[in-house]
Amino acid sequence: MNPLEDDESLSRRGFLVGTAGAVAAAGASATATAQEDGNETGNETSGGEGGNETSEDGGGGGGGGGTETVEVIDNEFQPAELAVTPGTTVEFAWQSTSADHNVKPTSQPEGANWEGHTDLESGDFSFESTFDTEGDYEYQCDPHVGLGMTGTITVSADAASGGGGPIQIVPDAAWTLVIATVAGMLSTLSLVYFFMRYGGASAE
Repeated sequence: MNPLEDDESLSRRGFLVGTAGAVAAAGASATATAQEDGNETGNETSGGEGGNETSEDGGGGGGGGGTETVEVIDNEFQPAELAVTPGTTVEFAWQSTSADHNVKPTSQPEGANWEGHTDLESGDFSFESTFDTEGDYEYQCDPHVGLGMTGTITVSADAASGGGGPIQIVPDAAWTLVIATVAGMLSTLSLVYFFMRYGGASAE
């Protein structure tokens, strides 16, 4: 075989190996970034300091399922949907609201006796409720229900032990990054294949 052809073959092989390694590293980096973002999202908890605190049971018995926070802001509960294990204590924390809000139960599981907090409050008020009975607890803010100020707490043994609300393992932005990286990898490998198959052929 012609030495020049040998050199060309080695050069192509080296180019392919180097490119494949770079693409694999980029894919691993994107995946790691997505997982890290997902972990940060999963570990995030919202908090608020309340000026007044009361404790009310959402179901019978004592629990021990940790603590979660629902922020009461003007015209919205955050998160509006929360998933917890039995025995979890949920703090409803007003975030320096200018308007008056309350937390009025509209539906709850049979056997639960959650009373919420029907009095109107503003400023930095807060109260706590412990939810033991499994099922869905729906509630609203009476003055702002027409603006969509409603919420749901789902109590289930299957709920993640440390998470609240809709649990998103990997954020949408991270998935977008992974998809874009994979698409770039496929494009690069296609170009490499084309180069290896057709490129650099010496004229006869």
